Amino acid sequence: MIVDPDSKAAQELSQLFVGEGYDIEITEGIRKAAERVRNVKYDCVIMDVGLPEMKGYEAVPILKAIDPKVQIVMTASQNSMELEQEVRKQDIFYYYIKSFDQNELQEAVQDVYKKLGKTKEVKDKEKPRNVLVIDDDASFVTAITPILQSKGYRVEAAYNKEEAIEKIDGLKPDLILLDIMMEKLTDGFDICYKLKHDPEMKKIPVLAVSAVTKETGFRFSPATDGEYFEADDFVEKPVKPTDLLERIEKLLRV
Repeated sequence: MIVDPDSKAAQELSQLFVGEGYDIEITEGIRKAAERVRNVKYDCVIMDVGLPEMKGYEAVPILKAIDPKVQIVMTASQNSMELEQEVRKQDIFYYYIKSFDQNELQEAVQDVYKKLGKTKEVKDKEKPRNVLVIDDDASFVTAITPILQSKGYRVEAAYNKEEAIEKIDGLKPDLILLDIMMEKLTDGFDICYKLKHDPEMKKIPVLAVSAVTKETGFRFSPATDGEYFEADDFVEKPVKPTDLLERIEKLLRV
């Protein structure tokens, strides 16, 4: 688990370790982290010193009280003698400064598994699937990215029609999450039409994720409305992460 209020930094670390086959979960603070440690067995927690509720090193005893066996790697954007002294007073496995080479952090996590007497518990995976999220709502993209990454997907984003067309052509994604209403109400329809009428692209599954019903009252279904919007599936916002992941997995199996 990665505990870091810096969503960009957390997502970068998530991509790094997901690419190696680790199962990753991200949370911003100690409250959620403690809740998850109570319910899930984690081998390693990568936790930043700058948590919103308290200093990260102050949170170490909280997690250790819940699970004494969990190994904690503490991270910091900048270091000082005073900070390092406080960090090293705690029962941590490793202290990593984010400006250092990420290979150092990777090796530290690998050493966690050696200490636990385990072989590296990563999944033997095929090349990670690429998911392209097309949505003009940046907050939705930010929220959905770590959920997808937690299942090993590589995530790219496009925020308008033109960027979407360019990335579809360049990335050749394995699946597309497509918003319907963007800058123009027809943008999602236009993108999907172009995709499904391109001989090279038409087999890419499209999962429409939209608040179209809430915004317009229109209810969409691929079974009844597929003639003019050929998405392979549709889910209404807000969507539960488990439901979204199940639909994605189903489309990728077809």
